[in-house]
Amino acid sequence: MDDDDDIRDIISFRVRRDGHEVTSIGHPSKALEVAATQSFDLAILDWSMPVMNGGELCERLHALPHLDGLPVLIVTAYADMDTRQSAERSGASSYLTKPFSLHDLAGCVGALLPVVERAS
Repeated sequence: MDDDDDIRDIISFRVRRDGHEVTSIGHPSKALEVAATQSFDLAILDWSMPVMNGGELCERLHALPHLDGLPVLIVTAYADMDTRQSAERSGASSYLTKPFSLHDLAGCVGALLPVVERAS
């Protein structure tokens, strides 16, 4: 979930390339609407979004009984310790600072999700 279409597309591309199914959403309210009826293995959230930040969205996702314990990766341009600690307090599992390499993104996702076998 990133409100920047280009960043969201890059993240979605890399995660799909690694064999995972992706639901890409650009607004936190829409993300909550979708999350109310669907389960996910991982949420990748931007910290700076309209209406609420990634920490608030993380807390609201974890408040849904079927998503309690959902691994959450926060992706953000904020590298300061206060934001990192806020993300941790909100229940985020991992934190990746922009700009990031696709290799670093894949490493974070891989650490939070099981390896997916791809057909040759």
